[in-house]
Amino acid sequence: MSAELGRQDDVERSTSKAIAAKSSENSEQNAGHEYEDVLQLIGFGRVQWLVLIAAGLLLMMVINETMGMSYITIVSQCDFEMNSMDKAIMSAASFIGIFCSSYFWGYLSDTVGRRPVLIYTTIAGNVLSLCSTVIPNYWLYVFLRFGVGFFIAGASSTTYAYLGEFFTPKHRPIAINYASLFVGISTVYVPATAWLILSMNWNVNITDDFSFRPWRLLTICYMLPGIIGTIMLWTLPESPKILMSLHKTDEAFAAVDWIAVKNSGKHLNEFKVQKLKTEASADGENILLVSKSAIATIKKMWKETLPLLKRPHLVNFVISCTIMCGLFFSSSGMGLWYPEIQNRLGMNQAEDSMTVCEVIDASIDQMEANAANKTCVDTINTKSYVDTITYGSALIVGYILMGLVLKAIGRKASIFIGLGLSGACAIILIFIKDEVAIVVCFCLYLVLPGLCVSIVSGAVVDLVPTHLRGKAVCICLMLGRTGSVFGSNIIGVLLDSYCSVTFGVFSGFVLVCAGLTLLLPI
Repeated sequence: MSAELGRQDDVERSTSKAIAAKSSENSEQNAGHEYEDVLQLIGFGRVQWLVLIAAGLLLMMVINETMGMSYITIVSQCDFEMNSMDKAIMSAASFIGIFCSSYFWGYLSDTVGRRPVLIYTTIAGNVLSLCSTVIPNYWLYVFLRFGVGFFIAGASSTTYAYLGEFFTPKHRPIAINYASLFVGISTVYVPATAWLILSMNWNVNITDDFSFRPWRLLTICYMLPGIIGTIMLWTLPESPKILMSLHKTDEAFAAVDWIAVKNSGKHLNEFKVQKLKTEASADGENILLVSKSAIATIKKMWKETLPLLKRPHLVNFVISCTIMCGLFFSSSGMGLWYPEIQNRLGMNQAEDSMTVCEVIDASIDQMEANAANKTCVDTINTKSYVDTITYGSALIVGYILMGLVLKAIGRKASIFIGLGLSGACAIILIFIKDEVAIVVCFCLYLVLPGLCVSIVSGAVVDLVPTHLRGKAVCICLMLGRTGSVFGSNIIGVLLDSYCSVTFGVFSGFVLVCAGLTLLLPI
């Protein structure tokens, strides 16, 4: 009996110790200030501006490296002896790379930190992009462009998370919207830089089979925003929010103290902040830090993603991913070919007005004549530059106006009306002959789905619980980019032979996505 009582006393003492330890842990977590409250005390200042500009430059790099191929494919077609399908493959290579690695970089940024992922993936992407400037072989060049996409996906999937964690909830949507403006700025930067560089006429012969021409220098110019952004990022701290999530409380406090000094000239203790409130311990262990097994890591990632593929999230998540695929299918898939199509329109010498498809048919006849004469034309008409800059300017204006429209009519109506108008413009393009009307319809067709990408991303955030949001947005954008690949390749296959069908397919997909929007509870 006494032994039994002794064992019972031991159990009670153990339980008491566990409760005391738990209470001590909870009181330690409850001590200190909330991170967002400390940001409010420090105020908006220099650090937030630096983070915003650095994030914007990294987003510019992603757009430059992907959409910049729309010009590279035109001016390199003689060097690589490409047809339309070859151009489509080259344009899609970076998007395929982004698709293959986006989720991994997003997952890694949650386990080792945002800043190292951003810095090292951007450096790796820039190095491969630089190497591609001296590649004379088509397939090796395509492989390197795939590698560029594989690494810049780190910036594509992590930048918004890093940016948002330096802002209070009040300022966060505004900061993300301003960062999105850099996408529009990039859409102007790409054609403007191409116009400047490609107007040069020089040729440096390196070997008998390889010469360094202006389009290779253009690739280097497209890297510059990423290089500047990485240098800025090197001077900035890691996100204190992710440091606290990784239980690096001392490093998090030091990072916030650095922000306080840069913004206000005061240390945290002058704000009477001695400690940050830590987050509750996450369930389980960080699989990437404790396991050397790739299989274990993949299983862990799949286990954490699986709830998205079950009720009640499955239907809304699948619909959101389908809509996102349609948005990239039109805005990026057709966007990659926009300079090429405008270049053909600009080279049309017919006196009578012609539709887009009539001009494309005429350009095919001209290309066949050039092939018979063994002449290759890789020049770009001024109209192509001007029209693409117009498209980029429209995108910037669209981002500025988007907030007002959302406030007035809401997300669902904004997406539905935007995509409906975009699909109608694609149909109209088959029939109209006026040059100004063609540019306006083309811009609306490309800009409106592009603007909806951030709206759908925000909707996904609201449709899933907090612990699934990062993964949901990352997967949605990753699957969306497959639309860019399919769109670009469909144009490469169909445009020359079935122009009207091509525009019909693109219009149909956008209109289907507009209808699917009505099914989402947003």
